[in-house]
Amino acid sequence: MVDRFNVNIAGYALTVSTERSAKHMELLSELLNERVREVQKSGGTANYLHVIMLAAMKLGDEILELRAELDREKRQFEEKSKDLLVVLDEALK
Repeated sequence: MVDRFNVNIAGYALTVSTERSAKHMELLSELLNERVREVQKSGGTANYLHVIMLAAMKLGDEILELRAELDREKRQFEEKSKDLLVVLDEALK
């Protein structure tokens, strides 16, 4: 079911239609506003659109790093699983 939520991002009101929960939308807007504040503190730009884009880029960077870490962990798990299967196979012979 699609619900409508009012969120505030960097002082701008926005109504979002989504199937996500109210809590999810609250956490999402808090996260983006947190990154907006970080960019504002760095003092790189006063243009709000630029601030929001930079904040989105920071979040995108975090996602890319987490995906890379997840891929590394997945490869390690697969390697260990293969090693375990070889050991089990040898033990059953």
